[in-house]
Amino acid sequence: MPKSAKRDESSIENRWEKYLKTRDVELRNQLVVHYSPLVHAHAARLSRKLPAQVSYDEICSAAFDGLIEAVEAYNPERKAKFETFCQQRISGAVMDWLRSLDPQSRTVRTFEKKRLLAKESFGAEYETAPSQRDIARRLDMSIDRYDYLSRLSQLGKEVHFSAMEPSGNRQSDGASHTWDIRDPRSEDPAQKVSRTLLTDYLAKGLAREERLVVLLYYFEEMTMAEIGAVLDLSESRVSQIHKEILQRLRARLIEAHPEEVLV
Repeated sequence: MPKSAKRDESSIENRWEKYLKTRDVELRNQLVVHYSPLVHAHAARLSRKLPAQVSYDEICSAAFDGLIEAVEAYNPERKAKFETFCQQRISGAVMDWLRSLDPQSRTVRTFEKKRLLAKESFGAEYETAPSQRDIARRLDMSIDRYDYLSRLSQLGKEVHFSAMEPSGNRQSDGASHTWDIRDPRSEDPAQKVSRTLLTDYLAKGLAREERLVVLLYYFEEMTMAEIGAVLDLSESRVSQIHKEILQRLRARLIEAHPEEVLV
């Protein structure tokens, strides 16, 4: 192990020892900064799986909450390696954040199920449609609470714009006008597909480490130093891997399209 790596490891061990004794916030923050590559690596993996509306920075923000909780809760006496313990906390924090984006929370979904059952039960018993007060009474719930949960449940319901179209606008062949409202913040699906195809082409035949270098450098726009921290490699080694990848890709392009590639 290089001397610099040994010094860094010793420094982190000292910081952990002091932090566990004093619980000093500044020491905690230093530990968070040291382990921040774990956050960026996790966010990089998730950002390729989640919709474009969920940004890399937002995932990082939630992941850092998990990292801070992990540092504060870590107990080395339990023999668990911090990186392993930390990954679980980071994943949990991100998942909690993603669930919070869902307007149909667990409470509301449970309410919807119980309301439907109460409505069906009342209708079968009295052969008439129940009022809101009837359902609230069956759910043993105040009318104010019932109204509140009802309003929340409506927030998550999808509105089909085709249902808003006046019947007079429908064409005789059964076709209807379409509503095309573009969200300027959303990613063009064509660009997303093109990027996926390009990624697959560039990563074809690459080892796992090489593939990560390509993805993190070109698609996550991380620096060589940041990639090295994520992959536990030196910056010069990452640069060397990157150079070798470019040479192989250029050779592949020349072989496939010799007349179109400038030598």
